[in-house]
Amino acid sequence: MTRISKFQVNNEILDKLFLLLFEVVGNKFSNKEFADIVHDLFSPVERIMIVKRVAIIYMLMKGIENSIIVDSLKVSPSTISKFQVTIENSKGVVKALNTIVKNEKINDFFENLITEFRGPGTYGVDWKSSWQRKIDYEKRKARGI
Repeated sequence: MTRISKFQVNNEILDKLFLLLFEVVGNKFSNKEFADIVHDLFSPVERIMIVKRVAIIYMLMKGIENSIIVDSLKVSPSTISKFQVTIENSKGVVKALNTIVKNEKINDFFENLITEFRGPGTYGVDWKSSWQRKIDYEKRKARGI
């Protein structure tokens, strides 16, 4: 748990600080510039913590089993439960991730369709690469990443 001062900042000042943070980290940068800003602002532990939080919410939205999330992200089941509640009360992160999940569902549909039409056992298809593509698809589908 992070520690902050016991003296609370005025809400108007907090709003201005969040606006300043948005101006610094907003969408107007390339991936490299964004990574540099995040690298300067957050410690290595904080960066990992934030990325894991986003990944947990993303994987929960995709319907990945809790045990797989625990295993792949090395987090506790109680952390996952906490973020299940966070998703229900979310104001922003779920909206942002929803479009990504929808796009991935469309991509998964087409990848599944291609795997069915050009899958192992189909005449004129290299069976070895076809099996490997099907196995990779099933792993990605199960893992969610």
